Amino acid sequence: MALARGAAAPRLLEALARMEYRGYDSAGICTLDANGLHCVKAVGKLRELGRALAASPCPGRLGIGHTRWATHGRPSLENAHPHRAGPVALVHNGIIENHGALRRALEEEGARFASETDSETAAQLFARRLAEGMEPDRAWRATLAALDGAFALCALVEGEERIWFARKGSPLLLGRGADGIFAASDALALAGLADEVCYLDEGDWGVLDAGGLRLWDAQGKEKRPEWRPMPVVAAEATKGGFSHYMEKEIMEQPAVARRIAEAYLQDGAVVLPGLEPLREPPERLVIVACGTSYHAGLLARHWIERLLRVPVEVDVASEYRYRDPVIGPRTWMIAISQSGETADTLAALRMFRARTPENPAIALVNVPSSSLAREADGVVELLAGPEIGVASTKAFLAQCQVLALFTLWLAARMGVEPPAGAVRALARAHEGIEAALAVREAARRAVPEFADARGALFLGRGPGYPLALEGALKLKEITYLHAEGYPAGEMKHGPIALVDARLPVVVIAPRAHHLEKTLANLEEVQARGARVILASDLAEPPDVPGLRAFLRIPEGDGFTTPLFVAPALQWLAYEVAVARGCDVDQPRNLAKSVTVE
Repeated sequence: MALARGAAAPRLLEALARMEYRGYDSAGICTLDANGLHCVKAVGKLRELGRALAASPCPGRLGIGHTRWATHGRPSLENAHPHRAGPVALVHNGIIENHGALRRALEEEGARFASETDSETAAQLFARRLAEGMEPDRAWRATLAALDGAFALCALVEGEERIWFARKGSPLLLGRGADGIFAASDALALAGLADEVCYLDEGDWGVLDAGGLRLWDAQGKEKRPEWRPMPVVAAEATKGGFSHYMEKEIMEQPAVARRIAEAYLQDGAVVLPGLEPLREPPERLVIVACGTSYHAGLLARHWIERLLRVPVEVDVASEYRYRDPVIGPRTWMIAISQSGETADTLAALRMFRARTPENPAIALVNVPSSSLAREADGVVELLAGPEIGVASTKAFLAQCQVLALFTLWLAARMGVEPPAGAVRALARAHEGIEAALAVREAARRAVPEFADARGALFLGRGPGYPLALEGALKLKEITYLHAEGYPAGEMKHGPIALVDARLPVVVIAPRAHHLEKTLANLEEVQARGARVILASDLAEPPDVPGLRAFLRIPEGDGFTTPLFVAPALQWLAYEVAVARGCDVDQPRNLAKSVTVE
């Protein structure tokens, strides 16, 4: 959304280009001038929208734009945003859960829908209320009141030099600068356009015109926008000479590890300023997260239970929020999210805080201005910097390192002696991560093993099991090969039936975690013809006939070894994806930030 000093369309296209990393299948822009609404849409990449705009310009200094990731209806021009309904043009992030009932009611009143989307119901509803004679602000509020679900909305109306907006359940922020006032779902979209931002609270809505900005809360009370400087995380990110953002972000991991250590280690002690207000140590921890962040949580459970003897429950956020969990007293929640806008994780945190307000909820996020960070009782910033590649790399490593430091911080609070040298090892983790990056050549040599593969199996024990899950996720995300992570000790309870000469098996076997038992599992799959790839800190590859590849990682301790394994698994997935000609940074069907269920 833009109220620009000059033409809105070029600024909207520029902002949408910064949002490409989040994943999309179509895009569109609509502007408003004295001649009415001008709307252009395209299926596919933004370059297609650029071509369409060149052929059919959109004049005017008011405009809305959107990149769509299909939920309701296939990618098509009809389903692309903005949606038109009479004098209304509208864009929407989120899911309108009662769209079916709304569509039926509107169709009975004579509305004709052009798309299969849930989003068009909001446009049709707004247009209907205007047709009934409602003043636009009242019609907008009535529209919002009728919608169930999650939404960030922006709308234009012919004949009205204004833009309406609203936020419920999906992120939306405002930005202002020399070029005008803007709204976006991600601060990164406004880099170069805005100097200040205002984060909308749940239920906020407003209107923007030449006279300025007016803002109301969910109860309809007018409020003053709170402007703050544009966050550093929104600085424009480039590939910096690398072929892909993912490649660049893998290479940035030593710098991220150094930055985390410098921020949270002082005089040999862990200092987490965002958690200082928390006094009573927990008797139990609940970790909620999705995808890669969930795997970091599983790794933390191993550390926390082993060192602190505190029970830890790790849940996929979308399951936790719906299974009516038993929480109990002196329970802390840790919600992990790179973006801080993950819908299910945010909903789980809100449920936890509503049901047990006496128990603290902590957010581990890479965006300190995010919804999750603003709503948590304590925050630890991941300090990974902007992560553009859809497949998380440096943010995962940051989550693991911060969770290791959190474990040591909590140990000090509880009077538990940490393992000898643990703090020093984490302070120097960047050195081991730097050395681990050299495994790239070995990963590249392993690529032929996947040339005709029908899938892949990743095995590990202890901390190696969450890493196996993460390695499998990375491979399937960017190569489109089916991959499965499994506890090595569980292999004979089913997955071994999959093993044959066309199945690469990646075995994660550091010396500190059940090496001999894991190597025994390696020999079992090798004996059945599997193409075995070993990731280990052994000085030399073991004498196992038929070992296809050896990814040698640096030796570490209980906390740092997983940080050294992660780059090896990332390089393996990356090199296979490049060899297969896949879109590494924007894999099909995936979005960087999942802001809907």
